[in-house]
Amino acid sequence: MRIKKIQLCNFGSYAGVCEFDLQANKKGNIVLIGGKNGAGKTTLFSGIKLCLYGNKAAGFENINAHYCKEVKKYINDVSRFDISSKCYVKLDMLFSNGQEDDVYVITRGWNNSSDSLDEFEELIVEKNGTLLNSEELADFDNYVMNIIPPELFELFFFDGEQIADYFLGENGNERVKNAFMILCGYDTFDIMQKNFKRLAFGKKVTEGYDINYIEAKQQVEQAEKEYDDSIIELKNIKAEIDYASGEIKDLDKKYKLSGGVTYDEWSEKLLQIKEEERIREEKNLQLKKMANEVVPYIIVKELLEKLSVQLLKEHDKQQHELLQESLKSILPGVMHKVCSRLNWQDNIELTDLIIEEFNNEMKLEEVSEVADIIGLSGEEYIVVQNAIVRYMAMDKECVIAAEREVKDSIERTQKLRQEIESCNVEGAHEYLQNKTKLVEKINELNQKMQDCIEKIQLYKTALEEKKIILKREEKKFDEVSKNISITELSEKSVAFLDVLQSRLYSNEIKKVEQFFMIKIKELARKNNFIDSIMIDTNFNVHIYKNITFDTKRVCNRIKKLGVESYWTEYGTVHCQGLLTSANVKDLNEFVSFYDMKNEKISILQEIEKSRLSKGEKQVFIMALYWSFMKLNKQEVPFVIDTPFARIDTEHRANITKRFFMDLSGQVFIFSTNEEIVGENYEKMKNRIQAEFCWKIAITFKQSYMQMNILEVKYAV
Repeated sequence: MRIKKIQLCNFGSYAGVCEFDLQANKKGNIVLIGGKNGAGKTTLFSGIKLCLYGNKAAGFENINAHYCKEVKKYINDVSRFDISSKCYVKLDMLFSNGQEDDVYVITRGWNNSSDSLDEFEELIVEKNGTLLNSEELADFDNYVMNIIPPELFELFFFDGEQIADYFLGENGNERVKNAFMILCGYDTFDIMQKNFKRLAFGKKVTEGYDINYIEAKQQVEQAEKEYDDSIIELKNIKAEIDYASGEIKDLDKKYKLSGGVTYDEWSEKLLQIKEEERIREEKNLQLKKMANEVVPYIIVKELLEKLSVQLLKEHDKQQHELLQESLKSILPGVMHKVCSRLNWQDNIELTDLIIEEFNNEMKLEEVSEVADIIGLSGEEYIVVQNAIVRYMAMDKECVIAAEREVKDSIERTQKLRQEIESCNVEGAHEYLQNKTKLVEKINELNQKMQDCIEKIQLYKTALEEKKIILKREEKKFDEVSKNISITELSEKSVAFLDVLQSRLYSNEIKKVEQFFMIKIKELARKNNFIDSIMIDTNFNVHIYKNITFDTKRVCNRIKKLGVESYWTEYGTVHCQGLLTSANVKDLNEFVSFYDMKNEKISILQEIEKSRLSKGEKQVFIMALYWSFMKLNKQEVPFVIDTPFARIDTEHRANITKRFFMDLSGQVFIFSTNEEIVGENYEKMKNRIQAEFCWKIAITFKQSYMQMNILEVKYAV
């Protein structure tokens, strides 16, 4: 990946179109861009990043209002007042496909007048003269992002004044890890590991996830046991009832064979006796009633007959009198109507004649001779006559019959009692006692059986409900179990990748550590500035220097702090060095070995990176950076702004000779007019591909600043 040409239009301090042609000397790989502060070096640096990565270069996931605000800062003042003016950055680049180079022309422009985010930015990419469509643009974007991922922007676009914070600042170990993984091509494993961790975390199940399922299962098992036990209990009760019934049959059979009356027969005779007693009581009440009500009338039966005749005669007399009065009242009117219809004349004599004949026919003379003795009304007559008829129907035979029935009942009762008394009293008592117990037992068992049936129904209902709950919890359990399987598999995969990664990149880490020590010795002015470096499993970079220690003072320090505190304060490398020097296993043995001695030992002591000077940090970072570049498998442009920030003359010379000259890919150096000069310039002259030097010309026109490239020099 190499840049052939850079073109900026109204971008930052570049008014109009400014072009940087980098094809003068294809053998060189260094592009030197120099000038005073404010000449536009950093703007060009930012333009390259924005053109390649757009919003990603500014740290945004997509084009949003914040990104637009950041980009608008780079739009030249000219285009702010001219709607028709354009603002863009254009890069002509070569991408190697393994056989030949593909030529890409990347143009990213911005429309300051647009209020729409979709229309604010436009990206145009040509591949070998052919415009890419939307899908091809997305593929190209992914392609560029894979070459230099966003995590490595600051690694390849190097700000000399800020790069120390990249590795030494907060989360520096993460940046070291990202750089190592990507440059070594192990980021795929890291991505896989993160995905597995995310999957495991997403499917994480809290401890005790199966409690509900286990409890539901136990409840179903308990309900099934209760239901089964109740069924068995019911069967046992029925068996007891059948057995007791069999005992009663055997008891009845045995008692009957001995000549006794069975319980049922005994009970039947007792019931018969009770029935006879009921009959006698009923007949006695009947006789008592007869004595009070009927017998007196039987005695005066003849008088009742005479009374009945007299009542009848009086009643007939009353009826004739009523009829006669009715005839006398209605007959004249009737006769008048009849004569009118027959055209007869009214005849009073005829009416009297009819009445006379009616009286003769009804024997009124006989009736009139009846004396009024009783003098009852019509209703009273009916009541008294009915009573006479009822009492007349009774005679002494009724009383005799009732007495006979009482006597017969007494005889039947005596016979039944004799039959009972004729039985073996002792045997009957025992028989009745035993049978009563059995009957009572059966009754209790029947009640128990009914209770058991009700209990079975309750257990059955509860079991069905608990099975429904179990089915629901089982479904949840199955889902959770699947998640657990995924979690366990993910955790195992993470562990496997940890081991695999450790094995794969352990050698690469050793290479980085070796490259670093080579380069730090070349770059550092001080001898033994750093004697050792170690990158731990968390990608923390530890640097060490050999320091001479007085064994007596070390022993005293160990005694004062304690073994654990001393180990914590001075670190593993230092303490392991102490153990190695004395060939002992722990610090207590070290104290025992050197306690009475006063010797000098040289031990690696970790250096706090925060204690390094700004210049030393710069040298340290340059060496570490170079070590990582050695791992890079692709040719990627390396852009560094202000490379010699806070670097003294001696270190500048070393960096120029040992750092820039050792980088094989295309290198952009943005320097001040005082950084790459004299001897340092001469050292890299033959490696310079193109050289640009600014002189600032300021003209005031329409309140904007125009900055022109006045001199462009190409290396011969």
